[in-house]
Amino acid sequence: MKTSTQLPKMLFLLLGLSGLLSAQAGRPLTVDDASVNDVGQGHVEGWWTRAPDGSRNWTVAPAYAPIQNVELGAGLAREQKTGLETQNIQAKFRITPSQDNGCNVGAVVGTARTTGETSKGYVNALFTCNHANLGSLHTNLGALDVSSSQRIGTWGLAWERAYGVITAHVEVYGQQHDKPTWATGLRTNVLPSLQLDASVGRQSGLNLLTLGTKWIF
Repeated sequence: MKTSTQLPKMLFLLLGLSGLLSAQAGRPLTVDDASVNDVGQGHVEGWWTRAPDGSRNWTVAPAYAPIQNVELGAGLAREQKTGLETQNIQAKFRITPSQDNGCNVGAVVGTARTTGETSKGYVNALFTCNHANLGSLHTNLGALDVSSSQRIGTWGLAWERAYGVITAHVEVYGQQHDKPTWATGLRTNVLPSLQLDASVGRQSGLNLLTLGTKWIF
């Protein structure tokens, strides 16, 4: 049985894993975009998080596109103090072609398992609109199994724009019956295939901090 302290941490880890395996937007956004890697390309994201409840965890999340319009991903998140782990696998689909000036649709389906719990499924509908001057707007609407008899809705909205070599974003995301998280972040490439990024957020009057990297191959 879940304890009162395990449940919020499990939901936080599941939300992070279900939202952070994106291809184009990616770290440090939690809201996913509606694109995937090109065929034969992939990336590995890694980040450290200080959660609103004060817990600290790290996450590693690789993704790879074996065929056109399909990206396979996985993730491992571990809470440092308790050792609580969440693992996930997922498939991400680009349903309509990505457009530099226009909108496209994608979807994610996956399953995650937290230490001591059964596997939980999740789905996420993705909608992205790009504009050459105004940047990109990402919208998510999904669902996450909490137990065999309970499912909660998840949602997210994000805007990002490049300013020279730095890309900035603002976003809001959350889950049913809970207060939303507001966040902002920056990312930049220090090498052609290596990105550094960071974000800060606020949930229920508490701070959320992430620091991460993304390696593209």
